[in-house]
Amino acid sequence: MPVNVALIGLGHMGRIHLGKLCSFEDVRVCGVVDVDDALAGEYAEKYTVPSFSRYSDALPDAACAVIATPTRLHYSIAKACLERGVHVFLEKPITVQPEEARELVDMAAARGLVLQVGHLERLNPALRQALPLVRRPRFIEARRIGPFTGRSTDVDVVLDLMIHDIDLVLSLVGEEVSDVTAHGVPFFTNLSDVASARVEFAGGCVANITASRVSTFRERSLAIYEEDRYLFVDLMQGKLASIVRKEGEEPHTTEYTATQMDPVRDELLEFVRAVGGNSAPSVSGADGLRALELANRIQDRIAGQGTGHR
Repeated sequence: MPVNVALIGLGHMGRIHLGKLCSFEDVRVCGVVDVDDALAGEYAEKYTVPSFSRYSDALPDAACAVIATPTRLHYSIAKACLERGVHVFLEKPITVQPEEARELVDMAAARGLVLQVGHLERLNPALRQALPLVRRPRFIEARRIGPFTGRSTDVDVVLDLMIHDIDLVLSLVGEEVSDVTAHGVPFFTNLSDVASARVEFAGGCVANITASRVSTFRERSLAIYEEDRYLFVDLMQGKLASIVRKEGEEPHTTEYTATQMDPVRDELLEFVRAVGGNSAPSVSGADGLRALELANRIQDRIAGQGTGHR
């Protein structure tokens, strides 16, 4: 039996999700939803699926929902889905406010429902290749920059771009954050379009995270420094370079390049399998909440353009 999925929101990411979902043999898209009736109708015709202008009309037949609306709508739509017993995949960030995210996490747990968040870099094959090599990071540098696209302007660059690397850093370090400093600058919008954060962890690791949507080129990279190992992950190209230093020996360098990359497809497959009870998703609602909490701390520091308290 195919899993019935409602796709809510036909913006840039929503359209990508729809194409992937319609390619799965064990999935039936039981409705596409968008407030723009013409847009919903266009994609309903393209993929031969029902269309709705109200998400509530798509939920009666849905076992699960993929929500790719503007961030400010995530909480209300996800809550309505969970209340009806519908499993939820939420594009990142999970919500605008941590209190909203915490309520969704608790609701999903109480009802035994899947709540997955779209931090798709966790499924990047180069990162997955690096993970078994990571032991105790001492310093991490993450950079995510690109040209202005006009998308996601309802949130600042911290929730738009930096949130991906916040999630990666938290998953790699696995310790409590002890201090945060950050700065941000608006350019195209009245929100921060460029931001840099320094995150210190209780065990001594420091992460510098830079995000910008004001650039002439694109970069998505993660550098991890350990006592005797350096890992550089090119998230855009799916490449990993590793340098290992051993006492009395020449440094040993290895490289890896992914043969194929489709993290959107992979995260949706994880969601469908989790709904079927076959596995747990790589990025849970709790993971999304942790990333949002740190993102909010960074936003607070940017608002004050200064240092936090230890």
